[in-house]
Formats: sequence, C-alpha cells, structure tokens
Amino acid sequence: MSTPMTKSRTIRRVVAVEAALLAAAALARRRPAMAAAVVAAGGAGAWAAFRPMSPLFGPVLRRGPRGAPRAALTFDDGPGPSTPAILDALAKEGVRATFFVLGRQARRHPEMIRRMRDEGHQVASHGYDHGILVLRGPAHVRDQIRRTEQAVEDAAGPGAITRVFRAPHGFRGPATWPAVRSAGYRMAGWTRGVFDSADPGPDVVAQRSARALSPGCILLLHDADGWDPDRPRLHTAAAIPDICAAARARGLELVTLDELLA
Repeated sequence: MSTPMTKSRTIRRVVAVEAALLAAAALARRRPAMAAAVVAAGGAGAWAAFRPMSPLFGPVLRRGPRGAPRAALTFDDGPGPSTPAILDALAKEGVRATFFVLGRQARRHPEMIRRMRDEGHQVASHGYDHGILVLRGPAHVRDQIRRTEQAVEDAAGPGAITRVFRAPHGFRGPATWPAVRSAGYRMAGWTRGVFDSADPGPDVVAQRSARALSPGCILLLHDADGWDPDRPRLHTAAAIPDICAAARARGLELVTLDELLA
C-alpha cells in the first residue's frame, strides 16, 4: 500500500503538470491549435478534479428527488472519537444517517461499525486511508474500495457496507469513476457542505445546516478527521439536535442515502 496522497501534495503535482503543458505549448509554435487544445484539456481536467460535483470525471449522486419531503445527513472520515456522541444524538432524535467510513478507522473501531449497522444507519465507503485519488490509477482506487469493504465486513458481517463510494474531499481523477464502477459501486457527492471540519462552533454548524436543508438535500458533515484520526468533532456532535429540529420545522424526514434515492 502506497503512502496516502495529501491534498497539498496533489495540488503541487497538478500545478507541475499544468506548468509542463504550458511549456510544451510554448514550444509547439508550429501547431498552435493543437497546443491550445492540449492546454485547454489540461485546464479543464484540473478544474474538474477539484470540483466534487463536476460531471467531467463521471456521474455523481449529488441530491435526491426534490418532490419528496426528505433529506439525508451524511458523515465522513470516521469512525472516530466523536462518533459515539453523534450516534447517541441520532438515536435520541430517532434519525438514521449515512456514514462514509474509512477502512483504516473501521479496523480501529469495529464496535462502532457494528453499532451503526445495529441502529439502522447506512455504512458506505470513503476509501481506506483518506488519500487523494486525483493522480491515482484504477488499481489503487479498487484497492482502496476492496480493503474498506473487507474491514467493514470483518467488523459487522457480509453486506454491512453498501456499494456507494465518496472520494476523499470529493476530489477525483480520470481513473476514479471507471474504477469505482468496475468495483460495483456508485459515486456519491453531496448537495451542501457546512464546513464543520473547521470547528466553527455548534451554533454555526446548526445554522449553516438549517439554511442548507431542503427536499432532496444530501448534507455533508464529519464525525472524525481524515488526517488526524484522534481529533474529535465535538461541534458537529453538539449540533445534531438543532439540525434535526430544523429539519422537522421544514417538514423534512431525515433518512439514509439509500432511502433518499429510493
């Protein structure tokens, strides 16, 4: 298994590729149209890689039907220190959610995976180690999916993970979607994120979530930190009751992603 590719490392490499394309275009003065096409394609690819909902690198599930009064809470990067508190809050509110888990974390906290399953939550894949996939080939992507699937099933039994995959940060490269599809998974994105990963305070997380919630919305939250597994998400956990109250005030039922898309 190779070292996980971080966001900053990926951006530096993409910038280096773009610089190389520009240099090649400058040298290809005899074929300006071809040079312009190469630069344009490279720019479009770089833009799409860091735009989580861009369709350029394959279809992404970004929302459910607008005609039904339902929305989905989704949590990335766990399980981690705050996952039990989030599960407690969801249980108290009678809400089921979708957890996009890291295989590495499922290995560390198998009891939390079992609890997610037992309490009716949907467990989905966020890859094994949170490494960025923009510059990774199909074999690496499939390995991330396979190892996560195995970790979840070792913790909670066959069928515990649903075949939905969300790329770390939503960043994708040209090989990501074909590899995800060949593994039998769908690619998931989100409708709105509230940047709870910046720990802005529970009131801010709740207010941003309330503004984002609408029929069909897939809300992105975090129950852990993909790069610092021991860092808690206390603000997100504390915001859950107010998020659920805001959904009820709008007449929205909070359901799992599969239920939202059914």
